[in-house]
Amino acid sequence: MLAARYHGIGQVRVEHLPQPECGSGQALVKVAYAGICGSDLHIFRKGMFVSTIPEVMGHEFSGVVEQVGPGVTTLQPGDQVVGDPRVSCGICPWCRTGAYNLCPALGFIGEVRPGCFAEYLVLEANKLIKIPAAVELRRAALVEPLAVALHIAGQGRLALAEHLGIVGAGPIGILTVLVARALGVKRITVIDIAAERLALAGRLGATILQTFPGGQGDQPDVVVEAVGVEATLAGALGWLKPRGRLVMAGLYEERVDIDPNDIVVKELELVGVSAYETGDLHRAVELIAGSKMDVEQIVTHVLPLASAPKGFAILASGDKKAGKILLTPKEKGEENGPGR
Repeated sequence: MLAARYHGIGQVRVEHLPQPECGSGQALVKVAYAGICGSDLHIFRKGMFVSTIPEVMGHEFSGVVEQVGPGVTTLQPGDQVVGDPRVSCGICPWCRTGAYNLCPALGFIGEVRPGCFAEYLVLEANKLIKIPAAVELRRAALVEPLAVALHIAGQGRLALAEHLGIVGAGPIGILTVLVARALGVKRITVIDIAAERLALAGRLGATILQTFPGGQGDQPDVVVEAVGVEATLAGALGWLKPRGRLVMAGLYEERVDIDPNDIVVKELELVGVSAYETGDLHRAVELIAGSKMDVEQIVTHVLPLASAPKGFAILASGDKKAGKILLTPKEKGEENGPGR
């Protein structure tokens, strides 16, 4: 089978590998679409998270069950599925209560075991979620990033926001706009450096600013920081109104220095967001299956799996026009998606 493997910083190679075998309690999935996530980009640029080199990358996917192993009764060949890609220890206090995203040993497929940038993937049957046959698999591939946005909304209590600020109009930022609008948030201001991304945020109902505003006149009570760099973190802290809430949803490639006086003087609340809970994944499936959100707006490219290195090159470049890039094992992808 064809697969895209990480071989070191800046090195993603498309190779032919043996098709994985389906064991007891597992299912073999024929991958339909797989999304390149921001964390995949962290691996590509910095080598973060991976435990083995080379490794098949990717953790966001949709597909069809091809085969089930002994003991599997919840799935059958032909079922459309998405996956819970979290790999946790299963024995810590957090895992025992189902809070797998807080496991100290948390990893993901594509980092600590083979991922979904391949024609086939083997995963435990209890890690697969069935989706209705009527749901288009390309839309279903966005379940995992939508689950992140839902977790941001829950952890950050976005439904209570009078004025929500979102720093970063990448896929997670845009999905957070959609979730916040569905929760009834009336005022949403999005900040980004890319005009195309801001235009998309505007079409989805956000107010647009290209840089952090000066002065104290229009400060949000909640800000989601979805970039993960020092400048945007500092800007978010300065932007918040007194007793506001900062929701930290970005992963940081570098150590950052911040002035904590904004936190102290304005009595700010800081909330961390780590991936999602199992319930967020199931809720994302429900929303996508019910066509409740126009999630495909974040897709700008659908590339064949053989073009995976091109996808990483686009996202790692200084061109910030690209949103979510999907890979498909089909021989021909689509250069542009709905969001382009």
